[in-house]
Amino acid sequence: MMFLQYFVQGAYQPVASVYLRDALGFSSEQLGYFGAALSVGPMFAPFIIGQLVDRYFSTERVMAVCHLLGGVLMLALYTQTEPTIVIAIGTVYSVLYVPTMMLSNALAFRHLKNSDKQFPIVRAFGTIGFMVPAFLVESWWLSGLEGTELDKARAIVFVFSGAVGIAMGLYCFSLPHTPPQPSKARKYAPGAVVGMLRHRHFLVLILSSFFVAIAHKFFWVWNSPFLREILDSGGVKGAYEQRISAIGQFCEIGVMAILGFFVAKFGFKWTMLIGATAYFARCIILGLVFAVDPPFAGKMAMAIAGQALHGFCFGCFFAAAYMYVDRIAPADVKGSMQTFYGTFVIALGFFLGGLVSGSIGKVFSDADGNVQDWTSLWMSCAALSAICVVGFAFTFPSQLPTPEAA
Repeated sequence: MMFLQYFVQGAYQPVASVYLRDALGFSSEQLGYFGAALSVGPMFAPFIIGQLVDRYFSTERVMAVCHLLGGVLMLALYTQTEPTIVIAIGTVYSVLYVPTMMLSNALAFRHLKNSDKQFPIVRAFGTIGFMVPAFLVESWWLSGLEGTELDKARAIVFVFSGAVGIAMGLYCFSLPHTPPQPSKARKYAPGAVVGMLRHRHFLVLILSSFFVAIAHKFFWVWNSPFLREILDSGGVKGAYEQRISAIGQFCEIGVMAILGFFVAKFGFKWTMLIGATAYFARCIILGLVFAVDPPFAGKMAMAIAGQALHGFCFGCFFAAAYMYVDRIAPADVKGSMQTFYGTFVIALGFFLGGLVSGSIGKVFSDADGNVQDWTSLWMSCAALSAICVVGFAFTFPSQLPTPEAA
């Protein structure tokens, strides 16, 4: 389940920006709009999808329908070149795909006997699924292509994503039956989740995750154009961005393998603080690539180090946060809790992150949308990440809440 779930996303996300910019002529702002479009739909998801899975329909069937429809939209995206249509399709697609990320987590937590130990291992297969498309696409389909031919051929990533999305939809019907667990006392599940915001630990988690998500989206909007700039500086014209980006997922597998140990040894606060700090460190490293301006090998080494930190960024912060949400969620609203948390992370945070990254990119770009000052661009994100680190360190409680408090 996790392998297919994240294969769908891994097929297009690492290189969507460079394709839209170089093949379709998107401006810096339009790149940000597309990034925001992939997050705008799920702002409404917790109040619809969460209610469906916690009160009316089994989780695996809701996931199946979302993936089947989303796969069709991805195939349609392959044929589109008009920015307005591409952004519109991305918006509708996000309504369908993003909730399945939280639902797959909820389904796994529901059926695992020891989620603290088993979930990181299960989720690691999602990381593997995210990486595999890079090698299928760049080592096979795009092999030997350069220039304009390469730019246009990158559209194949949407075909890979759509086809596997449809396969995932069909596979969902074979997943363990996960019926709703209604509560007579709480008819409307998302309403109970909103009530959790009165607890400091959950409110701080939501607010911190919101701002960390902005930094997360910032990275994904600009990472592939940034890698393309480095490759061009060394005279490397082929498709390598997706495979370089996959280094982050390789490291993520290692982090996920020891995440259970981290949580048990250091607790949720310090584990997540490591993740938040990794976002800051990554922006600093990437910002120094052209500021220090070493030879090409040095630039690549710094870029690779920045990619590698993704494992700590996602694993120690977001994966640990999903585990935390499952730990504190009442049994009858776990699906809505995961979806609600994912909305603030994926939708609101990523939506604003897309707009912020596009606006900042415009400031440091020329009239053709090409970034002229990568150092200032990455340092802007580093400043935001630093605020997140300090805020989380001083406001998030070190101890888990008692069941009564949660």
